[in-house]
Amino acid sequence: MDLILSVLKEIGFKEKLEIYIVGEYIYNKLLGNPIDSIEVILNDKIENIINTLMKSLDKVQMIIREENNIIKVTHHNQIISLRFKEINNFSIKDELKSRPFTINSMAVNVLNYDNLIHDNIIDPFNSYEDIKNKIIRHSHINVFKNNPINILRAVVLMSELDFSLSANTKELIKESKDNVNIISGKKAGNEIFKILNSSKSSYYFRYMDKELNILDIVFPEIKEMRCVGECNYHVVDVLTHSFLTLEIIEDIIYSKGYFEDHIRNVLEKHSDKQVSSYHKRFHLIKLGAFFHDVGKSLAKKVDETGRIRFKGHEITGAEIVKNIAQRMELSIKERDILYRLVSSHMVPLVLYKQNDVSGKLLYKMFNELKEDTLDVCLISLADIIATRKLLNPSEDMGKFKIHIEYIVNNYLTRFKEVEDISKIIKGSEIIKNFDLDEEIMVEDLIEEVRKAIYNGKIESKKEEVLRYINKIL
Repeated sequence: MDLILSVLKEIGFKEKLEIYIVGEYIYNKLLGNPIDSIEVILNDKIENIINTLMKSLDKVQMIIREENNIIKVTHHNQIISLRFKEINNFSIKDELKSRPFTINSMAVNVLNYDNLIHDNIIDPFNSYEDIKNKIIRHSHINVFKNNPINILRAVVLMSELDFSLSANTKELIKESKDNVNIISGKKAGNEIFKILNSSKSSYYFRYMDKELNILDIVFPEIKEMRCVGECNYHVVDVLTHSFLTLEIIEDIIYSKGYFEDHIRNVLEKHSDKQVSSYHKRFHLIKLGAFFHDVGKSLAKKVDETGRIRFKGHEITGAEIVKNIAQRMELSIKERDILYRLVSSHMVPLVLYKQNDVSGKLLYKMFNELKEDTLDVCLISLADIIATRKLLNPSEDMGKFKIHIEYIVNNYLTRFKEVEDISKIIKGSEIIKNFDLDEEIMVEDLIEEVRKAIYNGKIESKKEEVLRYINKIL
């Protein structure tokens, strides 16, 4: 980071150019936060500056030039993004005054980047005080009218910095909330996923709902969640239950002592896996947890005894979540994962109620869900705790936790061993040994072998496998 800025400083000094570092870099530097992004504003020679910078850094860095004057620099396994903007008829103060939030509206001449005292910062809105007071404040009255996405970005900044909204900004958002309808599903989704980065996204979801009245504009599906849910098993509506489920799953995900180390280590690596260019597993787990019961309003039935039931709500909900994913323009893989998380979240509870965790049923679950098994187990656990916590706050949830741990352990120690048996035997070897020419039949045989090894019928050795295949052919 310092190397990049020192090179820019040298260029600015030699060329006698006004080059400014703006916004995010400054408030993160003042707060002592990690920095992976620098915004650079200058009044001239943008191409020359970018080319000179890349040439100067090329000897020691890996540099990629992207569209819209963005450079990605990799240094010590850290990726730093530089965004360049050229302003004609240059006025840095006018540029800062056009920005949506005060903390984004600060700049420092690159010549002073390494001496970030208040006197060196151009600060038209006294943003320095907002940073000290941990406040997000709008910079001008039309900020949400001109660009409604700023309504969601205000919450994103809160979640990223652990700041509060100023009272005036909060009121202006509530007055401007109808403008959220203008935001495309994709853009709204991008901001929602940034909020899901926070370990307290349940708090910010509640805040958007209760304090800003905008969550049901982003997600119209939650309107019905307010009106249904109370029954023999739930003392609150579905939306209240869903907020609590999200809160609990975050407690579990970020806890260092909830599960034994071997499970915790696997879950940490699993939830941190990249699913798409911008989203990780934990994003989808949280979203699946929040919407796990979204199908209850459509599935609600009253039986002949007057009892309210929600049979099939998980399938109905999965279809709704699929539509939400499409609206946010998530990848097909992400849509499929969310669909499975919601459609299967009842499976661990059904096994618990049936008191049946036999090899046959667990294998069926694992084979259908594959790596989504861990996500479904987490959502199911959070769902049950959120339900029972309100029904009976003093109830010990240890039994269901043990049930989930048993399922997870079986998945990790038994199913993962047979998920890929190509090291034991390959389809080509089966064809050769038994003179088969039907590939479909070979796949069926491999599946039977996997089941046999999982259920302990045979050992995971080639000789055992060949004898077993010979027996069942």
